[in-house]
Amino acid sequence: MNITFDRTLNGFQFTGLAEVEHGEEATEIDPSWPTIVTVFALHIDGSHKDCLEIIDPAIVQRIEKMIAEDL
Repeated sequence: MNITFDRTLNGFQFTGLAEVEHGEEATEIDPSWPTIVTVFALHIDGSHKDCLEIIDPAIVQRIEKMIAEDL
């Protein structure tokens, strides 16, 4: 499922699109799976250029973690 997001981090406003794969609880047969969030479009402070390729991957991972925690 694709979602839009809007997060503030280190004084910058990050907006964009992310794909969410919801996790599953463990069963007697299968192990549990965590929720996985993958940002695939990222904009800073309302810019129209996608800056995903030039942003520090650690920042992208923090945004993905923030999104997963809010679900």
